[in-house]
Amino acid sequence: MPDSVVAFLTHFGEIQLFIVATVCIHWMICPRLGTRLWFALCLSSSVQQTLKMAFAQPRPYWVNPDLVAIERSTSYGMPSGHAQTPPLFYGILAKSSRRRWAYFLAAAIVILTGWTRIVGNVHSVEQVLSGWTIGVLLLIAIFLLEKPATHWWQRSNFTIRVSGSFVFCAVLMAFGLWAAVHAGQQIVPQSWIENAGHPLRPVKADNIIIVPGLLFGWLLGLALLDGKHPPKPGKKLKLALRPLLGLPPLALLIDIAPGKEIELILILTFVVGTIAGLWSSYGAPILFKILKI
Repeated sequence: MPDSVVAFLTHFGEIQLFIVATVCIHWMICPRLGTRLWFALCLSSSVQQTLKMAFAQPRPYWVNPDLVAIERSTSYGMPSGHAQTPPLFYGILAKSSRRRWAYFLAAAIVILTGWTRIVGNVHSVEQVLSGWTIGVLLLIAIFLLEKPATHWWQRSNFTIRVSGSFVFCAVLMAFGLWAAVHAGQQIVPQSWIENAGHPLRPVKADNIIIVPGLLFGWLLGLALLDGKHPPKPGKKLKLALRPLLGLPPLALLIDIAPGKEIELILILTFVVGTIAGLWSSYGAPILFKILKI
């Protein structure tokens, strides 16, 4: 298969695609499904970034100069994020559809996306298999814990909701920071950089800070909204205006988040992530309600 086709198919595992699809689902179709997807994406991304730095395993084309990768990747390779996150995203969509064919389609996309990472020389077989395994385990955990978590949320007041959300996100950050410290102590061989043909940045403390920020901001917005989501407009044209107005601020906030491993900067990164999540679950819906769209 041509590399251009492989490079195209691998986009079905891109986190950027999942974020855009999730907020559009939340704003236009079903807020509860959007929240389920957002939580899954943030949890998967946090776990993935933490494990990448904990294992500190190189990508295939870093160690073999004869391999040509379909994309440049600066982070460690174990586990594959393109293999780990799709089971969660497509699995939740399949379950919500309650159609048998959706499960087969989800499985096909998951397998195809993981395959592109192997033949594209971005990940090894072991890295893709580990991503699939972790993704499926996280998906099962979400299905099992969703009802008790929802029950806890519904019977808790605003303070408890926000406090519990922050504690959960703080735990994710703590594990991530530990992994970042571990990865920072590892020496990246010069041969890896030479084989890759581009600079490497295996320590990504900003990533494991902004993602819990996105999750905390989203949950904070849900607590503020308290189930009072804006009703859908009667005209589909008005509904289509929601992503046109909601996506640019979200993209801007994520883009301007600082990317430095400095304590004060990381705090700012968390704040920006929180604002981005808050905009997605609260700010944008309030704007839609004001504009009656």
